[in-house]
Amino acid sequence: MRPSLGKTSPVTLITPYMEELKMRNPRTLISLLAAAGVLGAAVSLRAAETAAFVGAETCAGCHAEVAEKFAKTFHGRKAKSSDKLKAGCESCHGPGSLHAAAGGDKNNPGFATIKNLKNLSASEQSAACLTCHKDAKQLMMWKTGSHATNDVSCLKCHSVHAGEGRKSLAARSQGETETCLKCHRKQKADMNLASHHPVPEGKMFCTSCHNPHGGIEGNLKADSLEELCGKCHSEKLGPFAFEHSPVADGCNNCHVVHGSSNDRLLVMPQPAICTTCHWKPHSQNAAAPGTIARISGKVRCTDCHMDIHGSDYQKHFKP
Repeated sequence: MRPSLGKTSPVTLITPYMEELKMRNPRTLISLLAAAGVLGAAVSLRAAETAAFVGAETCAGCHAEVAEKFAKTFHGRKAKSSDKLKAGCESCHGPGSLHAAAGGDKNNPGFATIKNLKNLSASEQSAACLTCHKDAKQLMMWKTGSHATNDVSCLKCHSVHAGEGRKSLAARSQGETETCLKCHRKQKADMNLASHHPVPEGKMFCTSCHNPHGGIEGNLKADSLEELCGKCHSEKLGPFAFEHSPVADGCNNCHVVHGSSNDRLLVMPQPAICTTCHWKPHSQNAAAPGTIARISGKVRCTDCHMDIHGSDYQKHFKP
């Protein structure tokens, strides 16, 4: 007696053999799927194998608004002369003959043969971009950068279909800094504090210090924070005959790089920041060697000790 299949689908029974059948005899697989009542799946498989390029003009027939914006972008202008973009829309979305033939009918198997990047994972979206941009110098560390490791794709910051600038940033109307600050809310708040780098004023940008496409220690454009700061503040690096040990250890021991409510980006106001290390008091009128004066809140340590980053003259950092 033949055993009952119950509610088991015929597709379930042939699924383990689908890949082998596809390799040996695709027509047999299509016949089996049709017999199982899933002819649509067979047509979709066949469609993916026979789709052909139709040209950007065909795409514009349905997507006129997108095509008009795309023509003004860097990619759109480059498509006229670049071998990588010679297929136009289909360079990224794949051959569109069957998608076009579907006429917008989402139930037609051919409709889904076009690649919609928005439906892909972050890593798959970036991989599509990297098929062309893989040789760019600024992308060499992409896979180890903080954006890639946190599943932030290229399309999170860049818009291929809009933006007239070369970078085609998603918030291009507001500039690249605003694009970064849409996600980095804490840094945006810090930059609105009294003491900050001149990023809000437009004299610096996030990309002045960071490479959004990859890098170490927060995508820095240097091997360390000290090296990065030294590109603008070279007079603070030394080497000095008399070093100030917290400075040699790291700029962020005393400074908050994105912004602070204290003067000169300090983590806390003077004299509190100095007395966290130099706490031993002595008479206000006579400074004993190896100690610090007891000072009032109205006096700053740097009123006397000006060369606090280091000195070639004496260990107390006076000029």
